[in-house]
Amino acid sequence: MKSSSVFAGAILSTTLTALSLVGCAQNPDVRAGHDFTSGYTQRSPQAYLGCVKGELPSNVKTYQVATGDSLKLYVQSIDPDKADGLIELRETGNQHAFTAYQRDAWYDHGRLLDAALMCKRV
Repeated sequence: MKSSSVFAGAILSTTLTALSLVGCAQNPDVRAGHDFTSGYTQRSPQAYLGCVKGELPSNVKTYQVATGDSLKLYVQSIDPDKADGLIELRETGNQHAFTAYQRDAWYDHGRLLDAALMCKRV
């Protein structure tokens, strides 16, 4: 009886160690996740991103970064491997195409993704 409990403990320990290693390895670029949405808006980039920021809790840190032909709004970190979310906005004629990504959207029911879609309306 004692050897079976030792064996079960060894299996549990090995499983927990493997799961923790997998968790550490899964910190990819937020854009590599499966929680994202996209669309178009006629709002100016500043008005659109201002609306999105207004829908987030006041304690959430955001960072706007302009790069060439796009404007990006990072949530919590400007490092895509650490950011909780990211919205990329590109000009396409008289509209702006956006793609919103959120890490662990299940955690807050996709608040950033919902804000990205809601704010596209003029």
